[in-house]
Amino acid sequence: MPRIIAITNQKGGVGKTNITFNLSGALAEKKKKILLIDLDQQGNLSSAFLDSIYSLKITVADILLDDGMPILRAVQKTSFQKINIIPSNIDLSKIDIQLAGEPDAQYFLADKLDEIKDGYHYIIIDCPPSLGLATRIGLVASEEVIIPLECHEWAVKGTAHLRGAIAKIRKRANPKLKIMGYLINRYDGRRKLEEVYRDTILDRFKDKVFKVELKNSIRYAEAPTFKRPITSYLPLSEQAETYRRLAQEILKYG
Repeated sequence: MPRIIAITNQKGGVGKTNITFNLSGALAEKKKKILLIDLDQQGNLSSAFLDSIYSLKITVADILLDDGMPILRAVQKTSFQKINIIPSNIDLSKIDIQLAGEPDAQYFLADKLDEIKDGYHYIIIDCPPSLGLATRIGLVASEEVIIPLECHEWAVKGTAHLRGAIAKIRKRANPKLKIMGYLINRYDGRRKLEEVYRDTILDRFKDKVFKVELKNSIRYAEAPTFKRPITSYLPLSEQAETYRRLAQEILKYG
């Protein structure tokens, strides 16, 4: 059975998609078969792997809106043998209206994943920057959650709502759901204030904070432009090695 991981934070701009993108490359390098699921209607993760996401015939929206559609029809191959993706685009915005009156909508992805679980080691879900229906769908389908944080004032305070939502989903819909850890992203230790907020994060979440920290680097932002995770784009770089260590930490956690 695969490990199903949601990467989420209701705050935008904390690097969820970039982390999902580069982590998939590091895990694939360790011979793990990966399925990525893009639950953000912006489709940035999909665009990092695929060309012209707006011409896709089937996306994640279709499998959520059509109960009879097999999930395999939405799976797209990428240029990386070990990485497949269920893509997204603006069509995903339809679910908020069309599934608004459906009490079981949050279970739709979880039910569909039962059809393909045996084919992957990891299923990683890139959630949108909100706590709306798409994020709930992703969390109900997952077993573990990675929460990216930047070392800003909002970091600790802003997770309270998200942690509350995770607790409710665990209680009411998915008892297997747990927070794997908090991942410090875009850290610049030269800034004293960031160091202070980093210490606050470590003090608040303690051993739930990943040992690996992602430093602020333009290299991470460049990689999706070339449609290659950092471990492929710059395999000998410090940034690639950081993601290899993160992948190893995640492997050990499981």
